[in-house]
Amino acid sequence: MVLFSGRICGCQNQRVVTRGFDFDMALPVPKVALRGGNIFETAVSALVILVAIAFLIFMSVRTGTGHLGSYPLRVRMGDASGLSVGSDVRLGGTKIGSITGLSLDQKGYKAVIEVKLRDDLALPVDSRAAVASSTLGGPYLAITPGHAAQNVPQGGELKS
Repeated sequence: MVLFSGRICGCQNQRVVTRGFDFDMALPVPKVALRGGNIFETAVSALVILVAIAFLIFMSVRTGTGHLGSYPLRVRMGDASGLSVGSDVRLGGTKIGSITGLSLDQKGYKAVIEVKLRDDLALPVDSRAAVASSTLGGPYLAITPGHAAQNVPQGGELKS
């Protein structure tokens, strides 16, 4: 049996038993010094957090993605090349929704694109959709608004 004893680094001795051997060895016990709060550091930290929250709110409002309500819409088109679930839906270059599903109409051999649009927008029934792409980003579904007096109902359909 081997015994280790003594103080190492000002730590207290503890008894350890491993596979039938007794060991008296010193295990380090951390000494944590809590310092008093500094009001200046607290104020600066609170200010940084408030600026970060304000920035997130500003960006959410400016980009149009802060809107929580949406409604479904279906778009039929002959070619949906490059589009995928999660791609943007844009009107006048501004994001107004995203693609939630892609499928193929077996009868007419047209692409059926399921989208979710912001519920504060009403599209005229003669609006058109097309695949477009930006220089830096991937393809997106671009909607050109029509001039009809009637709007596409929620869950309705646009034709390209």
